[in-house]
Formats: sequence, structure tokens, C-alpha cells
Amino acid sequence: MINIEPFIQKVLRTLDAHRSEQEGGYRRMLADPPEAAELYGTADAAILLYTLGELPAAGSAEHEGLSRTLQGFQQPEDGLFPGAGHHAIHSTAFAVSALELLDAKPLHPLKALHPLKERSGLAAFLDGLDWKHQPWGESTKGAGVYAALVLAEEADNEWEDWYFDWLWKEADPETGLWRQGAITGRGDGASDDGAPLFHHLAGSFHYLFNQDCRKRRLRYPEQLADTCLTLFQSGQIPLSEGSFSFVELDVLYLVVSVMGQTSHRAEELKEMVQAIGGHLLAFIAGRAAEPADEVYEDLHTLCGSVCALAIVQSVLPEQVQADRVLNKVLDRRPFI
Repeated sequence: MINIEPFIQKVLRTLDAHRSEQEGGYRRMLADPPEAAELYGTADAAILLYTLGELPAAGSAEHEGLSRTLQGFQQPEDGLFPGAGHHAIHSTAFAVSALELLDAKPLHPLKALHPLKERSGLAAFLDGLDWKHQPWGESTKGAGVYAALVLAEEADNEWEDWYFDWLWKEADPETGLWRQGAITGRGDGASDDGAPLFHHLAGSFHYLFNQDCRKRRLRYPEQLADTCLTLFQSGQIPLSEGSFSFVELDVLYLVVSVMGQTSHRAEELKEMVQAIGGHLLAFIAGRAAEPADEVYEDLHTLCGSVCALAIVQSVLPEQVQADRVLNKVLDRRPFI
């Protein structure tokens, strides 16, 4: 059993260290100038505080400051929330989903995404993503447009049906991943003419949490179970070693979701979850053992590991000692 409380306390100290001089704001990187808040740092802080059960109380000055700062990243002219290092759809969905944790919404309509509210526009957008060579990065666009419009309450039920119908039709019958016809890389991690198979799995994770939000079932859960096990048993999943990452979150969330939809190879999937969960716990224990006065540099990758830790605590409670139950952010709303 791993005591995660020292790690949690270090995460809380890290959050304090990342505060910007702008009220309610945070920096993503500790090395960033302290004067101004940054979108990803502030949104990551909201997610981390929610996961740890430390969000400021509704109506408090700190709660309102965090909401106002996040809302202030929006461009009134097109409704987007630009953020460094990612496509504007990703940063917009990330900000809108962080606002949801604070029971807040964008101040302006997401005008730049409104052409995608037409069925033809949505289909053309999804069809035009680079599913073959960039399935992981492009998935934040394909999943982000759903999360942004739905959480901002700018999409209706019919639009959601169009979105999920497209995903249903485009699921790959061989791997269970998205998108059929685009998964051409070899299964050994190398690829002559397309992305490695793991990139398709990591990309599919982003569509899966949208489906789970509306209790939509996978079309090929058994095939997806096989794909997960193939990647794990052949050592193709790049688990965290020297730094935090989103890999454990992507994989654990996806495998646990698959296990909820099929009993196919259930024992092997359970062993996979135990192994990855055990790896994450050992990694976190090692990071917590570093000098107490040191804090973590990058809030964004830290966010991924802490959200994964919440899943580990949920599915492997016998391995986790803690003074609190972590909240699983993707159980509340889509996007990460």
C-alpha cells in the first residue's frame, strides 16, 4: 500500500507556488513570469483543486477570482480561448471544461465553432482531421469541439446525435479505435505510413470520454480490449518515468471504460490495470520523496498524473492510503 498524502501535500504546495500576481490566476510553468496568469496554468489549477477536493467555496472571493480569470482568456470577437502550445479548439475546450467545475460559463458565444453546428459542417470538420498521421493531437480538436459546444450549452440533442452517429459509423472493426481506414501503422510501435498504434489509442481516449458522458456504448468493445492488451503486453505504452504525463490517465480511463462494457478478457484487463496502477503509485511515491522544499515545474503534466491517480484510488483502493477520496474529473464532465 502506498501513502499518497505526502504527494498530495506537495501538489498543494506546488499550486501555491504557481500562483500569479493576477488575482485568481496561475502559471503553467514555475519558470514563467509571475506577473500574468496563463490559461493552461489556471485551468490546470481548477482541475487539480477539484480533484483534491480543495476548490474554493462557491461565492468566496477566491472562487470568483478563479472564474473571472478563466473567463478573461476568451476573445470576444470569435469566442475562442487561445492558449500557448495547443490548437485553439483544445485550449477553448480546456477552459470551458474548467469553468464548468466552477459552475460558470464563457461570457461570449463560441462564434468560431458555430459553422460546425450544421451537420454538413461537423461532418466535413471531422472527416478533415488527420486521422492517419496525427490521431493523438488531432483528437483534441475532434473531441474538443463537442466538449466546448455542449458545456457552453450551444449544441442541442440533435447535434449530439449527429456527432455520435459519425463516431459510430467510423469506428474501426479490427481495433475498436477511431478511425477505420486510418490505422495503418504496424502493431509493433513502428509505422511506415501512419502513426504508431498507441497514438490511435491515446487519440481514441478523447472521443471515449465524450461518449461516456452521454452513456453511449462502444461499437467494438471486444476488439478494443484486444488492442489494449496487445499494446500493453508488447511494451508499447510509454508509462511515466522521469516526468509526469497524461499517458496513465489516457490508458487507465480507456481500459476501465472498456471493462464496463464487455467481459471479454476481463482478467487480463484487470491485471493490466493493476500493473499500470502499481507503476503510477511507485512513480508518485518516488516524486514525493524528493526534497520537501522542491515543487513541481509543470502544472499541466502534473494535472494528468493526479487525474490518473484518482482512477487508481477508485479501482485499486487496497493499494492506496489517503486521508481523502479524490474526485474523478471525467466522471463529472468531458475533456482533459
